[in-house]
Amino acid sequence: MDRRWYAFYHKDVPKTIAYPRISLKELFNRNAEHNPEKPYLIFGDDALSYEVCNAMVRRLANGLLKLGVRKGDRVALLMPNIPQYPLSLMACYKIGAIAVPTNPLYTIPELARQHASSRSETVIAMAPFADKVLQVIKQGNSTVKHIISVQAPDHRIELPGAVDYDELLRDSSDHEPDIAVAPEDTAMLMYTGGTTGISKGCVLSHANLVAMLVQTGLWVSSWLPADRVRTVAAIPLYHVYGMNCNINLTLYGAGTMVLVPQPTPEKILEAINRHEPNFWAAVPAMIQGLLKRPELADSKIAGIKFVLCGGAPLPIEVMHKFEDVSGTRILEGYGLSETSNILTANPIEHRKQGSVGVPWPDVDIRIVDVETGTKDMPTGETGEIIAKGPQIMSGYWNNPEETSKALIDGWLYTGDVGHMDEDGYLFITDRKKDMILCSGFNVYPREIDEVLYTHPNVLEACAIGIPDEKRGETVKAYVVVKPGKVMTAEDIIDYCKERLAPYKVPKVVEFINELPRTSVGKPDRKALRAMEEGKRQSLAA
Repeated sequence: MDRRWYAFYHKDVPKTIAYPRISLKELFNRNAEHNPEKPYLIFGDDALSYEVCNAMVRRLANGLLKLGVRKGDRVALLMPNIPQYPLSLMACYKIGAIAVPTNPLYTIPELARQHASSRSETVIAMAPFADKVLQVIKQGNSTVKHIISVQAPDHRIELPGAVDYDELLRDSSDHEPDIAVAPEDTAMLMYTGGTTGISKGCVLSHANLVAMLVQTGLWVSSWLPADRVRTVAAIPLYHVYGMNCNINLTLYGAGTMVLVPQPTPEKILEAINRHEPNFWAAVPAMIQGLLKRPELADSKIAGIKFVLCGGAPLPIEVMHKFEDVSGTRILEGYGLSETSNILTANPIEHRKQGSVGVPWPDVDIRIVDVETGTKDMPTGETGEIIAKGPQIMSGYWNNPEETSKALIDGWLYTGDVGHMDEDGYLFITDRKKDMILCSGFNVYPREIDEVLYTHPNVLEACAIGIPDEKRGETVKAYVVVKPGKVMTAEDIIDYCKERLAPYKVPKVVEFINELPRTSVGKPDRKALRAMEEGKRQSLAA
């Protein structure tokens, strides 16, 4: 292939990498052995060293073994960015269990679907969210046998049948579990959505994640020494982006994570001022939120060497304004759950605004025709983005049909549409999928449609994404009401709030007499998006 993008790599970033044959268990143990006193996690006023964290991880790992968790078993993690999340993840790595990161904002039906798909038998959950797991179990047919509850020190919640996290640690040994974990073993099922809107678990091995963390570490260390990395972990750690750019990145060079469980602009800025991180992985909504804080200019934001921005396009004017106020630099990148996070990013010395950058070491990108996926498009012409690299999943968990659609001849078909310029920089222009991208989260319209169709007064419904200054996109629902029935937008929104995670709930509702349809009679989302665009142009005129 013509890898013309190599010309723009930093001199310290290699074109290809000899990846270590090591598991994430071994990597964490090595960091703890060589950096025992160094802070691994900072949470509020507490700084937990690698030595202290490793002892806690060993106890939890042995506690899991006492409960009957074995290598290859799935353990769901249902927590915000608190210390117990990375510690629980490392405990899974120590015994070869497969971690299943889970959004704590999921509703009971969403949790039930993910548990059924992954067949998770153990859930480690922050107590306020654990009750939802109990509700899933009460519905029957659940594979969950154990709930380990993480209690807040000042507000305990009684959960009948749950195992207390602190008690489990206290009653377990701190010896290192004698369990061999190989690079090829599955480390994680990172759930995402697909073209059908059905959630799928991306099978990521230890080798996938090690490749990803080495690529990320080398890219970052071209500007910031790896052993001095201190991240502000505001992106949820259960999201592939937050996982890689915090947990993975700090594993690379024994770095430190500053945990922010409530990623409001105030909390992020407070963490930056108190703990002076030097790296921040953000989404556009976070950057825009900080810009609205008048105290930003007098904060310690300048201590952040650069910001990696992903999840949604960042308006160029916002980029310029933030950089002017903060003195830091923003680099945009692109990746998916299927790729352990990042495929491309801008080099810090050769940034192209509007581009998501160049392929990382050992990553190849091609642009192929949307219709067949077999014809390479000329430079500058638009097509589907396909990728190959060591960080790409082996497939979707127990889903050979969807795997065969996504992975063809070693290439991942992303479903995203874009083009590459003459220098090899990638530009995202559209999405082949119907995905709506809200603040970095994938929202699939069909899932929202199916919830709307369960309302007794709804005849038809179709959800689309519309531009949103803060979130990138937000959800709009078009609804056809049954004859003789009357509904308000609040009725629709309240109904969805009970059945969908907050970021999936429609923010805008429009009632319509009938939906536009395709030639085969399906609701035509493309036509609805065109209608929206026409309205915006009329308002702008």
